[in-house]
Amino acid sequence: MNLGTVLAVWVGMDRTYIAALLALAACAPTSGNPALDDAFDETGFQGPFESTPTTDGKTDADGVAGPSVGNGVATEVWAVTRDWSDVDAEAGMAWEANSGLDWEAKFDAWVASFERIDRATGYGQTFRVTTPWEGRTFEAPTLECAEVALFLRAAFASWYGLPFYIQGWDAHTSQRMYAGHFGFVNSAGAKVGRFPSFRTSYRDYTGEWSEGQAWPSDSRLRGFRLGDDDGVPSLGEGAGAGAYFDEIFLNKRVGYFARLLLLYFGSANLADEANMFHIQPEDMLAGDVLLKRWQKRGIGHVMPVMQVDEPVPGRLQAAIASGSMPRRQPLWEEPSRARSSFTAAATGGIGTDSDGNAYAELGGGIRRWRTAVRVSGRWRNVVRDADLASYIDPGDTAQIESRPDEFRDILADVSPEEQVEVALEQVEAARIHLRDYPASCAARTRREDAFARLYELTADLYGWSRERTDSEHRTLEDHVFGELEYDSARTCCWNRSTATMHTIVMDYARAEQAQAAADGVCQAPTVFRAEAGTGYQRWADHAADMGLAAEWQPWSEDESCAQRDVAEDAMAERTAGDFCAGGGVTDPEPEPEPEPEPEPADACDALGQDDSSSQAIRYEGPINGEICSGGDEDWYLIPAGGEVVVSFQHATGDLDLEAFDTEGRRLGVSNGTSDEERYGHDGPFLVRVYGYSGAAATYVLMVE
Repeated sequence: MNLGTVLAVWVGMDRTYIAALLALAACAPTSGNPALDDAFDETGFQGPFESTPTTDGKTDADGVAGPSVGNGVATEVWAVTRDWSDVDAEAGMAWEANSGLDWEAKFDAWVASFERIDRATGYGQTFRVTTPWEGRTFEAPTLECAEVALFLRAAFASWYGLPFYIQGWDAHTSQRMYAGHFGFVNSAGAKVGRFPSFRTSYRDYTGEWSEGQAWPSDSRLRGFRLGDDDGVPSLGEGAGAGAYFDEIFLNKRVGYFARLLLLYFGSANLADEANMFHIQPEDMLAGDVLLKRWQKRGIGHVMPVMQVDEPVPGRLQAAIASGSMPRRQPLWEEPSRARSSFTAAATGGIGTDSDGNAYAELGGGIRRWRTAVRVSGRWRNVVRDADLASYIDPGDTAQIESRPDEFRDILADVSPEEQVEVALEQVEAARIHLRDYPASCAARTRREDAFARLYELTADLYGWSRERTDSEHRTLEDHVFGELEYDSARTCCWNRSTATMHTIVMDYARAEQAQAAADGVCQAPTVFRAEAGTGYQRWADHAADMGLAAEWQPWSEDESCAQRDVAEDAMAERTAGDFCAGGGVTDPEPEPEPEPEPEPADACDALGQDDSSSQAIRYEGPINGEICSGGDEDWYLIPAGGEVVVSFQHATGDLDLEAFDTEGRRLGVSNGTSDEERYGHDGPFLVRVYGYSGAAATYVLMVE
C-alpha cells in the first residue's frame, strides 16, 4: 500500500480528533485552582508558598534553625519515634531483616522497588506504590510533578515515624512557613492562621486496626480534591486525591496534611537550598530528584529518580517518573529517554534565563532531600555526614553548571539515531499537549528544547543545516504556536484553554495559508498570542464564523500572573526558522476527503497485495486478519492511540508490525520471535502488519 494514500485518507477522517494527553508539562503554582481557593478559605493563607529569601546568607550543609521541637502538641500530624540514622532489624517494604540499612537508604530502596505498570489513562507506564500493609498496593496517584516527590517523601516518613518538614515563604505575611510532622507552624512551633490542629481534629487508626479487619475510612477526607484534574479511576468514579490518601493512610491526619502540603508547596520549594541540596552526578540514587528551572519564580519541572543502574563501571542508567500540570499519573521514562533531561541546560547547566539569571543559580539539577534532625531544641534540615562527599555548595556555580556535561559522560551511551527518535518523540509529545491546552507556554518551550537538540544531532549525523531540519520536521502548528517569553506573555497564565480552541486557531491558520497560496505569496502564519490592542479577538471572531463562538473561552488568570497587563506577548528569541525561507511549512494542509467506511480485515481477496487503491482500516474493535504469502500487508489507523497487539502463531508464519505517525514518519517496529508483536503510541498513528520474508499467517489485532 502507498503510505501517502493512507495519510491522505486519514487527514479527512477526523478533523476534530482530540489527541490523547502525553504531557511532560512544567509545574507552575496555580492560584486559580478552586481547591487552593478552598484551602485559603479554610486556613486564611493565600498559597502557594514561595522559596525562602536568602538575605540572611545562603544555606550551608548544616542548614538553618527551623521550628522549635514540640512533641504531642495539638498541631502534630504524626509522632516522631525514629531518626533517619537508625538501623532497625525488622524487614520492610523493600528490605530484608537485618539489612543494615538506615532509613535514608530504606527510602531509596523503597522507591527503587516500585513495579512498573501501564498507566490507567494515556499511553506509557507508571508505577505501583507499596505500603507497609501486606496486599495494600495502589497505582500511582494523579499528581503534578512536584507533588509526586513531596508525596513519596512525606508518606514514607509518616509510616515509619520519621521526622520530616519543608519550609517556604508566605509573601503576604512576610514570614517563613514550616509544614511537616508537626503540622503547619511558625519558627516558634506555634500554629499559624487557621491551619488544622491535626492531632485533636482527626483520627489515627494505627493502633486500632489489625490485619483482616475492614480498612478504616474517613468520608470527609475522601471528598477532598487537589483540583478537577486529580481523578483516580482505579478507586471508582469521582475519586480523587482525598480518596487515595484515605486508602493508604491509617493515620487520617496524614491524609488531611498531605492535601494541604501539596497545595501549598511546589517545585520552587524543592529548588530551595533549605529543603534539598545539590549532589554530584556519579552519586545519584533512586529517591533523588532532578529539577528543571527556567526562572526564579514560576515554571519548573520535577522528576523523581526511580531507578539507577550501573551496567558497566563508571556508566549509569537512570529512570525517572514525573507528574504534570494538568495532573496525570506519573509517566515513567526509561534511561534512553530520560538522558536528555539530565543533560538539559535548565538542570543548572551553562546559560542564562530570559532575565539574565544563570541557570546554575536557579536551583535546578540533581538534588537530594535534607534530613530533619533535632539540634538544641529546634528542628534543622541538614546534609548528613554520609552525604557530605556528594554535597555541592550552592555557591559553587562552576561545579553545578558542569553537571549536565558530566551526565553526558556517565550516562550509558545512546546512539545518535536513538537520540533523534527521542527528540522527535518529545516534539510530538509537546504538540499533543498543545492540542489540548493551546495556551501552554511550557509545552512550546519543551518543543523548542527538543528542536534545539535535534539541530545538533542532525548536523552531526547528516550535515544538515537548521533550515533543512526544519523543512523535514517542522509543521504548521509549530509556527502557529511559537515559543513565548514566559514572564512577558499573559498567554502563559492561561491554563484552561481547550482542545476546541486549538481547532479554531489551526482552522484560522489554514485559511490564512490558503489565501496566501491563492494570492501567490508566502505568508508566515499568525502566532497564537495576545496581540496589542485586540488581545485574542481575531480568533474569537473566527470562532464565531465557524459557529463556535460559545466554545471560545475568554482569557483568565489561572495562576498568579505578574504579566497580566502585558499589551502584546513577547516572542522568545529562540524561534522557529524563517517560514518563507525553507524553514517551515509553506503549503496548507490538503483539503479533507470523505471519511471511508471501516472495511472488514482483508482475507487476501478483498485487499490483496496488488490492490494499489487499498486504504487503511480504521480500528473500532478487535480485528481478525490474514497475511498471505508473497508480500501481502495490511494497514490500520489507530485513531485514539494506545498499544497495538498483533497475536498469531509464530510457528505458522512470522508476522511483524511497523508503526508510522500521521505525517508518514516511521515511529518504530516490533519484529520479535514470539507469538505476538506490540507497539504503542499516544495519539493517532498507523500500523502495517506484514510477513517476515514473505511469511503468511492469520492474526488478531487489538488495541489495549
